[in-house]
Amino acid sequence: MGPKVAWIMAETAPKASKCFLCNEVSENIVWREKGFEGRLCRCGLLYTNRHGTNVQVDPTLDHHNREFYSAPAGLKAAWTARNCPPGRLLEVGCGEGFFLKAARTHGYDVYGIEPNPHRAQQVREQLGVQIEQAFLEDSRLPPASFDVVYHCDLLVHFPDPISQLSRMAAFLRPGGVLCFEVGILGGVSPTWYKLIGEIGLGQHLWLYSNRAVKTLFAKSGLVVEKIQYFGLAPEVVFGKVSGMVNNRVLRPLLNLARPVGIFPPPEWVQKLQMSTLNFLRYKVGYFAPRIGPQTLFVVARPEKYAIPA
Repeated sequence: MGPKVAWIMAETAPKASKCFLCNEVSENIVWREKGFEGRLCRCGLLYTNRHGTNVQVDPTLDHHNREFYSAPAGLKAAWTARNCPPGRLLEVGCGEGFFLKAARTHGYDVYGIEPNPHRAQQVREQLGVQIEQAFLEDSRLPPASFDVVYHCDLLVHFPDPISQLSRMAAFLRPGGVLCFEVGILGGVSPTWYKLIGEIGLGQHLWLYSNRAVKTLFAKSGLVVEKIQYFGLAPEVVFGKVSGMVNNRVLRPLLNLARPVGIFPPPEWVQKLQMSTLNFLRYKVGYFAPRIGPQTLFVVARPEKYAIPA
C-alpha cells in the first residue's frame, strides 16, 4: 500500500466512542496506550476510545518503514493475480507504488489513488501510471471502470469502513472484485498486546476479530470468495526477542564498534530484521496455527456481482 497508513483518518473524524458495527458503547477496557483506551465490544470489535486524551493523529504520517511495503509487494501481487480477474486494477492508497509496480508485471493495467501529493507525483514519474491525488471520498474516477480494486490494511483507519467499502465497490465493473489485506487483532488475549508492545491505538480506530470482520463484510454487501489466513504468532515472538537482543546486545556493541567501523550500520540491521519479519509473516505464517493475531488476504464481490453457488 505504500507509506500512508494513517492518511484515511480525516482530522475531523468523530471520536470513536462507539462500535461502528453495532452502535454500542463497551465498558470492557482491555488495553491502554498513549492516553487512548482499547474497548472490546461484544461483537468482537476492539475500538479506540479517545475520551480523556488530546493527542492528535496526523493523517499524513506513517509508522512503518519502506521495507514493510516493498518486501512483500511481489508476493501480494502474485496472490492477487492467481485469485482475481485480469484487466484494470486500482489501488486505493498506493503510497510509493510498490504493489502497483509488482501488479503490472502480472499483466494488470494499473492505476492509483494517493492523497499525498509528493508520493502521487513520485509514482507518476517513476512508473508512468495514472495516479489521482485525492482522498477516496473525493475521488472523481469514473464508476464501474475497474476489474480489481485493491487496498492494504486500510479498514482499521477508515472512520466509516462500511461507507468506504461501498465507495470502492462502486469502481468495479460487472464481475469485478475487491481484493485487500486486513489484520485480525481484536478479540485476542491482551497478552499478545504486551508481546507486540504497541498496537497503534489512535491511528487504528478499529481492530477486528474474525467474527467482527465477517460482520463487516455482510453489512457492506460483500460476498467473500476467498480468504487466506496467515498466523502472526511467529512474527510477534521473533519481534519481541529481536527487540530484546537489539536493546541489550546489538546497540551496546554498535556503540563500541562504530568508531572503528566493525559493526554494520543500523539501516543494514533494520533491513535484515524486516526481511526476516516478512518471511515469518507470510511464508511461515501460511502454515502457522490460527491463534492470536493474524492477517488475511480477502477477495470479495458486491452481492450484485456474486457468482451463484
